[in-house]
Amino acid sequence: MEELSKLGQRIKTLKDARDILQTEYTQSDFHKKKEASPHDIVPSSPEDEEVFKLLNAIHQLDIYIKKLQDEQFKMIKENE
Repeated sequence: MEELSKLGQRIKTLKDARDILQTEYTQSDFHKKKEASPHDIVPSSPEDEEVFKLLNAIHQLDIYIKKLQDEQFKMIKENE
């Protein structure tokens, strides 16, 4: 069960990191432009490079969180 607890803590930490990055993204000018016209393509500018790095990091965290959650679910099922 200790391993399951450690896995849960890792998932929580990654989710916290994801929330921080998501907050940074929602405060960006790119996001505000995208929200203002959601059906239009928002042209990117050189200043938006950091925003794309944020989006990439958020996406990678989502993938890793899902992987750990799948592992956690498998462990729970094995312990039943």
